[in-house]
Amino acid sequence: MTQIGSNNYSTRFQDYSTRFQDYSPRCENNRFQISDHFKIGYLHLFSDGKNITRIDFAEEELKEQCSCEILEAAKKQLHEYFAKTRQTFDLPLLPSGTAFQQNIWNILLQIEFGETKSYEWVSLQHRNKKAIRAAAQAIGKNPIAIVIPCHRVIGKNGSLTGFAGGLERKRNLLRIENGI
Repeated sequence: MTQIGSNNYSTRFQDYSTRFQDYSPRCENNRFQISDHFKIGYLHLFSDGKNITRIDFAEEELKEQCSCEILEAAKKQLHEYFAKTRQTFDLPLLPSGTAFQQNIWNILLQIEFGETKSYEWVSLQHRNKKAIRAAAQAIGKNPIAIVIPCHRVIGKNGSLTGFAGGLERKRNLLRIENGI
């Protein structure tokens, strides 16, 4: 199961360093980035060589690309997801964010493929119903699209609400998962 991890945030995180340590140092400052076209458009994938650090929606391909083993694994898993042959991701994640944001993103990782949950549900999982707005802001700052499934969070009344990739992409991702 995919989980968010870092050196100082380790209570429920797995160490993937032995699985994905054979990366090429030819990229400047060990910053790796690739892009590929998927059913919803281009995605830009970023890594530190051992972890996925960001996945962005984009309109065009990156001009400069430098891949590594973990980015190739992420690209493969994303293609499997869009082909409907993968429902979970098995990738080491290291998104940049506050402890609160990382807690919210870990809650998002609990939402199963094909399920949707409300912002209120997310705040209740954080054990603070009054934190709905703060949780929504953290969800909106999710730096690892699709893998951390912020698209699975909808309004309490079932409506599609804001999404960094646009509501049409959110609708398409939900269709892929459950035919909404």
